[in-house]
Amino acid sequence: MGPEGATLYSGPVVVSSLTIGGCAIRLVRPADPDRLLDDPDVLAWNRRDDYMPYWAYLWPGAYLLAEAVAREPWSEGRNVQALEIGCGLGLAGLVAVARGMKVHFTDYDRTPLDFVARSAVENRFEPECYSTGLLDWRDLPGDRYPIILGADVTYEMRLVPLVANVLATMLAPDGVGLISSPYRVADETFPKAVGSLGLTCRVESASASTEDGRAVSGTIYRVTR
Repeated sequence: MGPEGATLYSGPVVVSSLTIGGCAIRLVRPADPDRLLDDPDVLAWNRRDDYMPYWAYLWPGAYLLAEAVAREPWSEGRNVQALEIGCGLGLAGLVAVARGMKVHFTDYDRTPLDFVARSAVENRFEPECYSTGLLDWRDLPGDRYPIILGADVTYEMRLVPLVANVLATMLAPDGVGLISSPYRVADETFPKAVGSLGLTCRVESASASTEDGRAVSGTIYRVTR
């Protein structure tokens, strides 16, 4: 384990070139993410806090959310503020930055935030267009954002009420949250969870293509006040 709240990845790194909704993105990522899953320090963290470093993989939900962001009319607006929760490698947020938005990338682990920063440099994004920070969904700040993004952040049932509460707490008035999922069972309870907190959830079909051309499909949950 590295600094508090950080996994250590010392393996090879690869820079992938992706095209999402017409946006060319260079993504810095671990070339051998599986090595983290058996790391003794990571397993100890899992025993303490039920945490695993899934951030090191580029999941189907990331492609779905990135495509959705690229299609949104607000993603063309300059200085629109967005928060990405559980950002992992940050693909959706990077697309948002490429479209002119200002994105605050957050995760529970410091290491994916380092990878996001490396990707931002690789894409030659201006430093003022993005920021990174730790975010524990059980201990939320008072900040509010007009746009909140989350890719495959409700992959377990225990995470559904936490993500719903993030949106209820941090979504600005008249804001919109986009949460993507590749048809996971846990997500079936998500609309009810956000509805119980006074939010509205619209379920939208989504599709995208991975970097190797494989089609992925799933759901975008569009959450508003």
